Amino acid sequence: MRSNQKGFTLIELLVVISIIGVLSTIAMTSLNGAKVKARNARKQVDFNNIYNALNVFYATNNRMPNNYHPCCGACEGDGYYERSMQELVDAGVLSAIPKSPDDSKYCYYNYGPDNAAGAIMVTSLIGQPNTTTGPFGSCRPFSDNWCGTDYASNYYCICTTY
Repeated sequence: MRSNQKGFTLIELLVVISIIGVLSTIAMTSLNGAKVKARNARKQVDFNNIYNALNVFYATNNRMPNNYHPCCGACEGDGYYERSMQELVDAGVLSAIPKSPDDSKYCYYNYGPDNAAGAIMVTSLIGQPNTTTGPFGSCRPFSDNWCGTDYASNYYCICTTY
């Protein structure tokens, strides 16, 4: 073998390719974590906007949006959630019906003025640990409902009392 030959050996190329592979795997893992955090942050911003819209709607109409699925909570995609949120859009307090940026749906339930819970919005924050108190900013723990303390979950709730 000649020592003055230019180029890379097969082993050198394999080492470089494996280093690039490891670095790209680390980068992709970090990127996926950032995407989850961004989706959760968007959910919290959406819920803050909904909370404000519910308060303005109540101040204007002396009621919360109707609960069109009175036996249960109304969740995205069932038509009931959309009807409730459409009241906020029609009143001009929300620009559009909020939709979750991932598969964990937004849900709404109006317990009425005689219940301390009032109107509740709930969703799951992906990648968050399950707790009985909920993440910062959540109105958990609350009574026996989605936001209750019966079991640990990653539910994020806002409660808008009358």
